[in-house]
Amino acid sequence: MGNNQNKLRKVQSVPDTQALSPDASFIREKSRSSQRLTSPKQKENKGAKSADKTDNKIPITEALFLPHFPVRGEIEDHDFEVVEVIAQGAFGNVLKVQREDDKQFYAMKVLDKQQIIKENAVQQCKDEAAIQSMVGEHPFIVKALEYWQSRRSLYIVLEYIPFGELFTLWTFHGAFPEKLVQIYSAEMAIVLDYLHNSGVIYRDVKNNIWSVLCLGHMKLTDFGLAKWLQGGSQTRTVCGTLQYMAPEVLSVYPYDHAADWWSLGILMYAMLVGKYPVEGADNHTNMAQRVFDCAYLLPSSYSDKAQDVVNRLLTKSPKRRLTSLDILQDLPFFRDLVFTDLLDKKLSPIDFVPEDFFPMSGMSWAPHLVENREKDLFEGTQSVSEEHLPLCSSMEADAREADNVD
Repeated sequence: MGNNQNKLRKVQSVPDTQALSPDASFIREKSRSSQRLTSPKQKENKGAKSADKTDNKIPITEALFLPHFPVRGEIEDHDFEVVEVIAQGAFGNVLKVQREDDKQFYAMKVLDKQQIIKENAVQQCKDEAAIQSMVGEHPFIVKALEYWQSRRSLYIVLEYIPFGELFTLWTFHGAFPEKLVQIYSAEMAIVLDYLHNSGVIYRDVKNNIWSVLCLGHMKLTDFGLAKWLQGGSQTRTVCGTLQYMAPEVLSVYPYDHAADWWSLGILMYAMLVGKYPVEGADNHTNMAQRVFDCAYLLPSSYSDKAQDVVNRLLTKSPKRRLTSLDILQDLPFFRDLVFTDLLDKKLSPIDFVPEDFFPMSGMSWAPHLVENREKDLFEGTQSVSEEHLPLCSSMEADAREADNVD
């Protein structure tokens, strides 16, 4: 895993050669050909042509997704053999498939068009395919190789990553070593910086949208909530995963790319500690209050350098939040990491963890670093300063007045 905007028709000037003279008549004289009577046979032929045009009309369920998704038929018509279902989503399944000609494996999203239309997510699906195909050349992003539609479904073919999700790795081990968190946070920050500079906001950064490669590197897989958003612009749709949402999103306030950096901070905290800093709520309003009441403190066993990054990413005011890759890589926590070497994959995460860490064939790497007396420190029970508390209601009031953002 945009909104339609009405466009005004451009005004075109009329060439002098097409200008009307003051005494021009608006009554068109009948030509001889137009005065001829149409024979019954000609009328029948004319009716037949009209019927043909009616029969050739494109169904609305196809027209809505054109030209992004060309009409090319069902999966069986494209030499793909379904191996298994590997994931389920809101609009359909993700399949592991094998192409008969090259015998390579791929991941294929099969999305239900009726459900997409019902959920008013047509443009969202168009954006997903277009964005992922455009940014997929990045070494840390899964590429969309092709996409089309049939009468009932949309199909998106992606490169297949066989080594599982970051979420699976995280739930197995419970927490990651600081060095691995350093590398993974850096790779995620590199991807976010690339997307934002490409005019894209991701809106759903979390641990189960990253696939783990054989050498331990990650790739971003799902672009279901991604949206075109140029720098300096804002959007206001409340979407994503509650425990990763920035306070401005939860409070229905117009937001920008800074919301993605907040989600990175939540993910970094979870990778370090092995749990979310704030438990999930039943709706975004209650979640917003929990977020504003949390201090986001790591247990004392973690380094001050790690706490510094968490503090900067989880700053509740988006204007003061860390949103720059250049600034992030100069922080003490990342200072011994060469980001260009990471991008070129000259560094490998498997070199910094136990031998059986990634196959998950041995014991869970779950360091018991937190003593009982420290538990309250990271369960989200600490209150923030009073100056942050009114911000939630202020955001909601401002959001109702912000009619100039989508």
